[in-house]
Amino acid sequence: MALPRLRVPPNYAGAACATLGVLLLTLPGLVWAAIGLELVALAFWLWARSLPDRGEQLARWGWLRRPPMALWLAAALFLALPELKLVFAPVASGPAGGPITPPAFMPAPLPVTRDPMLLLRTLASLAVLWAGLELMAALPLSRPFPDLTGPARPVGPWLTAILPVTGFLVLWRQAPVWTAAPLVKEIATLALMFAVVLAALRAFSRRSLTATLRWLVVYDSAMASLLVARDVVHGEVAALLWLGAAGGRLIALAAELRGQAVRRGARLTRFWRFAGWLAGASLAWPLLADAGFSGHEFHPVEYFVLAAPVLLASTLWLNRVVEAPERRAMARREDRAPRVSRLGGAATLLAGPAALVWAWRQGFHVSPVAGAAALLPMLLAGWPLRRLIPEPDASGVLRENAAAGPRDFALSTFRAVTVVERQLAAAIASVARALGAPARDLHSGDAQEYLLFLVGVAVLALLLPLLR
Repeated sequence: MALPRLRVPPNYAGAACATLGVLLLTLPGLVWAAIGLELVALAFWLWARSLPDRGEQLARWGWLRRPPMALWLAAALFLALPELKLVFAPVASGPAGGPITPPAFMPAPLPVTRDPMLLLRTLASLAVLWAGLELMAALPLSRPFPDLTGPARPVGPWLTAILPVTGFLVLWRQAPVWTAAPLVKEIATLALMFAVVLAALRAFSRRSLTATLRWLVVYDSAMASLLVARDVVHGEVAALLWLGAAGGRLIALAAELRGQAVRRGARLTRFWRFAGWLAGASLAWPLLADAGFSGHEFHPVEYFVLAAPVLLASTLWLNRVVEAPERRAMARREDRAPRVSRLGGAATLLAGPAALVWAWRQGFHVSPVAGAAALLPMLLAGWPLRRLIPEPDASGVLRENAAAGPRDFALSTFRAVTVVERQLAAAIASVARALGAPARDLHSGDAQEYLLFLVGVAVLALLLPLLR
């Protein structure tokens, strides 16, 4: 008698893989991070295969294979060459054993001449950075994915917000790998600042509240990653600030799919408005103070580039979280959604200030001028600029007769940037294919010619040590 096979539904199997993958991303080590991203990609694959339009869904989420491949590349480099971890250590000289400081009139040696392994370490750092940025919609190849719903029903609109979470966890836990490499930190700062601006513009251009919340999660993750890249606060403090801001958006997004629980009643709606505003302000305040007033000097470009999306994101939260209509004549006693919403709002309210107090006790201080200037965009979000953004109706969708000038400008700007980015990426890919054509033409695919090619590579490998 054949025993019945145990079949796990794809939705539950995908949820288990995604949960385990996110938990593995919180562990240190590139191997754990690569396994975690593999599990998240497997979850989306399982969910996509369970839908009727599986072909379209699999093609839509096929790019999720790239971030774990990048992490596997970095992990393989570190496993094969353990000495890569010591590349950026200072070179000792003399009896004191201090780092070498060349004279001012002598040109410093190139990094590659000091350590030939520097190129491989930079490659590994760029691979980790690639994985984190692509998951946070900060690269042209995956920029528009927060506009889409996930491949699982009925929680599909919430699933897309998981990917920015995984991107931040990658950059946060693997910060020692990519922040120490030369030029990688600067590339990350520029890409993340660009992602912050585009995420705020896209959140403003979307009509529905669920799509706006997904883009605000991207915005929060990019802001927290900037804290890590610029080393403004300790990594644990940055993670707590991110958890308060992005966690509040995720709770609000989940509540939108379960009866709009955070917008039931005027008092609860006002409470969530203030909690989300305070969490976002706590995340942006140290970054604005550091970027605009680092070195006891005012940097207007960095300040205004970050202040504009901060102002827009704070205004969006205060303006679009409106009270939802109550369709029931009497609330059920067993309905615990408002209680859970109050607990989530309390956690969102307390996480940001607690993280700032923790940072202050660890030595983070700003001047009064820098602190006041960094707080100004969040204060302007309440009034009068809040009145410039049209309010949505009770369903969370913008009214069609609202003034659409600024919204259309934000929409056209985002689309123009994505089109230009895709054209540049296609041009770079075509150049890379053209440069790699001689390597592909080394053999025609014939088995005998391929063996001759392997023999030639083996002879070259034997001669290279002798030539050195």
